[in-house]
Amino acid sequence: MRSNRTIGLLTRMFLVVSLLFGVMAFTGSTAQAQWRSRGRVIVRPRVFVYPRTFYPRSFYYNRVYIPPATHVSEGQGYRDGLDDGKDDAKDRRGYDPYRHGDYKNAQTSAYVEGYLRGYADGFRQRIG
Repeated sequence: MRSNRTIGLLTRMFLVVSLLFGVMAFTGSTAQAQWRSRGRVIVRPRVFVYPRTFYPRSFYYNRVYIPPATHVSEGQGYRDGLDDGKDDAKDRRGYDPYRHGDYKNAQTSAYVEGYLRGYADGFRQRIG
């Protein structure tokens, strides 16, 4: 019984001593950041890389990515509608500007107005 206690105590002491030795062996000292070069001591700076914790407000809004340049003009909507209208007329699809993703994902009313005008013009150009 007594020998079991002694063995357990010695085992714990050995583990503690080896843990302390390992910590001392792997922790750096300030002397490791220096070396001698022709009689002079050169100190190397340590570089720390931290994760970026701040994101600009335009990066995430309500956990949805919104790019910083969200302003889209009426002219861009017109060009997108023109292309979609021409494609629909070329493929002989019906006149339906509301089924396209450009219309559904529009962010401004100016874009929507330009898109509808462009779609109508593109569809007419291709048909007539």
